[in-house]
Amino acid sequence: MFAMTPVTAQPLAPQTLGSAPLCEASAALLVDCPGTAGRCLLVGDNEEEASLFWFKLGDKGIDPTSQGKVALKDTKLGDIEALAGLANGKIVAFGSHSRDSICAPQKKRQRFGVIDRLTDKSVTVAVTQSGPIDCDGLFGKPLPDQPLVRSACQAIEATENAAEKAAKQGAKAKKECNQAHAYNAEGAVNVSRTGAPDIWIGLRAPLLPHPAGKKGVDLAMLLHLRGLDAYAFDRVAALDLGGFGVRELSYANGWVWVIAGPPHDLGRKDEVRFKLMRFRSDLLGADKIIVPETVRSDLPNSSEGLAVLDDKILVLIDGSKATKEQPDQCATPAGFVVLPRPASAMP
Repeated sequence: MFAMTPVTAQPLAPQTLGSAPLCEASAALLVDCPGTAGRCLLVGDNEEEASLFWFKLGDKGIDPTSQGKVALKDTKLGDIEALAGLANGKIVAFGSHSRDSICAPQKKRQRFGVIDRLTDKSVTVAVTQSGPIDCDGLFGKPLPDQPLVRSACQAIEATENAAEKAAKQGAKAKKECNQAHAYNAEGAVNVSRTGAPDIWIGLRAPLLPHPAGKKGVDLAMLLHLRGLDAYAFDRVAALDLGGFGVRELSYANGWVWVIAGPPHDLGRKDEVRFKLMRFRSDLLGADKIIVPETVRSDLPNSSEGLAVLDDKILVLIDGSKATKEQPDQCATPAGFVVLPRPASAMP
């Protein structure tokens, strides 16, 4: 498999994406525009529990002035971090299933919802509440007899135990909680080539210890969703992202595209470039470590939304929500960059 040359020139300069209440863009999905013709980008915000946003697409990428809002009728999904499309036009929105900054479990984050039909006003969502974030809750009894599933189970339970210990400290737990790398899902992709869903969930954390020990870096995990009736999994894939976790997933033309970033929250002064990577979706069926190609290694901090078009790639960047003093203005606006799709990665 060929390698692409990572781009490490001047830092990318994001454009502003829309306006408040959309501030913390965290997930993206290409869809038919609701209520009008054309293609649009559906966007999730991890601080907006009762709505999604959409933008029209044009020749130059996103029209940032075309922001529309779709209300989630009579429901809330906490910390929306992933969107996946189904063959029948339905959309699945996933909460991160993560804890808060002091490691307290958050019930509204531990759920996902299926949107039957996207409209430009409000949508009905069939919500599924998830069970415990442990081996039994995620993989069932008996545990599938697969080495990667067993290893994933051990890693998840170890970090959840560390998070529980940190949570007992209350408001003082932020540092320990960030270091615990507890369960946090920040990507979803449907790789189905038939009508049946074939959804994989990408984990930002925890990472999976490399079987080679110190000779290898920790691995990111993708979990295969059994179906849409429960947040339960039957297979695990391991990705070598250079010690990073999954921050977003997208699918195009037989390839899974990945935004890779640190498993922990970064500080204000931390400057870490995220990576754009990809691998063939048929590798998900192999019981071996997947080593994706690095397409770019210069994505901005907090790159958390991804859409792959025929000739370009759209990357969304998380911002900061509005403050009480200025409720109609993002403290830091969400952003986006439009990248050329490399000739070697054209459909």
